[in-house]
Amino acid sequence: MASMLRSGRFFVGFLLLGAVWLTEPGHARELRISHQWAPEIDARDRAARVFAKEVEKRVPGIKFTIHPKSELGIKPAEQFDALVDGRLDLAIYPLFYGTKKVPEFSIGLLPGVPANTELAGLLKGSEFEEKLQALAMEKGVRILTWWWLGGGIASRSQFIGGPETAKGLPIRTGDKAFDLMIQAAGGHTPSMPSTEIASRMASGELEAALTSYESFVSFRIYEHAKYATFGGYGIWTSFQPLLMSRAVWESLTPEEQQAFEEAAAISDAYFVETQLDALKTAVDTFRKAGAQVRELTYDEYENWLRVAKESSWEEYQKISPVAEELFASMLRSFIASDRREAGTLDSDEDSQPVNAP
Repeated sequence: MASMLRSGRFFVGFLLLGAVWLTEPGHARELRISHQWAPEIDARDRAARVFAKEVEKRVPGIKFTIHPKSELGIKPAEQFDALVDGRLDLAIYPLFYGTKKVPEFSIGLLPGVPANTELAGLLKGSEFEEKLQALAMEKGVRILTWWWLGGGIASRSQFIGGPETAKGLPIRTGDKAFDLMIQAAGGHTPSMPSTEIASRMASGELEAALTSYESFVSFRIYEHAKYATFGGYGIWTSFQPLLMSRAVWESLTPEEQQAFEEAAAISDAYFVETQLDALKTAVDTFRKAGAQVRELTYDEYENWLRVAKESSWEEYQKISPVAEELFASMLRSFIASDRREAGTLDSDEDSQPVNAP
């Protein structure tokens, strides 16, 4: 009997020891990634899988589960609160979704800055990224990846080029900052979800729409829009990173944090390629459907920037001193990237930003 009791105590002790071992940092940790898009199809889902695989290679004790199509029951816009309060570990989160909580986050979808996903890469490692990361951490999340979604504009009956071509037209933008710019150019901005763009175009209620290249294809907008301005310098680029709960980030060891950053860098490079592919697919799909496709010219892009400067950019900078400095740091970071390429980063020349890439 004593032998059985000793064996029983040993067994219970073993279970308790095992339980402690399993919950210690670095051992059998499962982290959940949430998002709203289709699995294995959407670029954001695929990039998340690249990220997860790369972390798991570097930190065998960490495993990820990916939950697409909001299957955890957390609505897309509510993921931010879930990250902050610890109900969620990671989420793919279009930054502008968080503007009700952090108004400065609307810088993740401002007209004309950056001009495309490749130029957005110039901001990685910049003063702007540092300030944006500091703001995110202050609010309870860590920005892990540098994923910028590319997009353009498509219309039913004419090319939308410079601001003058938008005058009098109903154009869906899906964002307040873009609404301000289109309205300043003389256009109208009806509100509707992305899923209704095609049907509203078919009925004639809507002339044009701004959205991502992937959405133009997935929502079959090419069936009704016969003119598309895609590629080159653009006015629609959206920051949609993988965010992590600050509490979870701070629970990682320095070695684990480094592994996460290495994995994020690999996913960043992968994501740029997905957006180049998305652009090509959108162009090919629209042309196959009989649409005409061209790039926005630099002059047209520059004219849009002039309108944005007096409308959406001005409104953004009024949000707070933090927003004003964040926007200024973005422009300074683009100038610094130009100087790096030209080999004049240490120049004492006092430059003021005129145009934004």
